[in-house]
Amino acid sequence: MYIKSNNIDLEYYISLIFILSLGLFFIILASPNKNLQLILVLLTTLFYIVFGLAHHLINHDLNIKVVVQYVIIGALGVTVIFFFLKGGLGL
Repeated sequence: MYIKSNNIDLEYYISLIFILSLGLFFIILASPNKNLQLILVLLTTLFYIVFGLAHHLINHDLNIKVVVQYVIIGALGVTVIFFFLKGGLGL
């Protein structure tokens, strides 16, 4: 039973790495177009949040704390990327 649980988590992490890598690939591919990059960042973040929440729902450990955690981490990531794409401090 323990090994099966580990395999499920490993599959989850491999899938998550694939989703984030694919998002990064498309963000880099859209390099000259900053607006398209921001849309792709938002879509990648949305997939990250939905995928994480679905994982916890399947494992029966989804609660409000997990939802808030995924939303905050996603918002932090979007904020950091937005800051860098829009030119940072403008110095």
